[in-house]
Amino acid sequence: MCLRILEYVAFSPEPGGVTQIADSAGLAKSAAFKHLQTLMDHGFVTQDLVTSRYRLGPKAWLIGQQAQSLNDFTAIALPFMLAARNETGLAVVMSTPMPGAAFVTLTCASTHQIEIGVRTGSQLALHGSAQGKIFLAFGAPQQLEDLRVTPLTAVTPHTITDWNVLAAEVAAARKAGFASAPQEALLGINTMAAPVFNYDGKLIASVAFVGSIQHIPTDPDPVLVQRLKTLTQDISRALGAQG
Repeated sequence: MCLRILEYVAFSPEPGGVTQIADSAGLAKSAAFKHLQTLMDHGFVTQDLVTSRYRLGPKAWLIGQQAQSLNDFTAIALPFMLAARNETGLAVVMSTPMPGAAFVTLTCASTHQIEIGVRTGSQLALHGSAQGKIFLAFGAPQQLEDLRVTPLTAVTPHTITDWNVLAAEVAAARKAGFASAPQEALLGINTMAAPVFNYDGKLIASVAFVGSIQHIPTDPDPVLVQRLKTLTQDISRALGAQG
């Protein structure tokens, strides 16, 4: 529960009060306060003495500094992502693999009048997102097998909930070099993603274009597909990948 509260404080767009934090965690205010006190005692959060709101503390910052590899590859990827965003107008999102989800680590907001994007810190279902399908297609095969015995929750009426259909989509993504998820995570929105590899050929991230189905139809424009592949190949090469 402390970790859930810490995540809320870390990824909330502004410092939160105990009531907001309690509501986000489904706790009574007294219980949330107790957990916040524990986090404060260990330096993971601090409380503003004027507003009584909570934000990340120095210990959280110090731990974050140890994640140099994440900082390094997001910093390397950012210029490439911004160039693709400026060229296409679409939101560009980087996710890293974690058990059971794709974790959003970097976003470049779209330039369209109506902004569409994904918030940093979001966790996207492996079976219900283009990024997740990439991790299933190019990551450890056991991830897909584990989903065979896991109920696949429908986020929208278009989310894949049949394992055999998912397995076919993953195989198609592996062959095509990219995956899409039209309206599977949010109605009216499509996402297409491709893999990013490091110097030793390890899958370390996926990068996705995110937009309305008006801009990314169910069958994406081959030119857009190629731009996505070029983007992820450029990032992979900058990280030392061969080919």
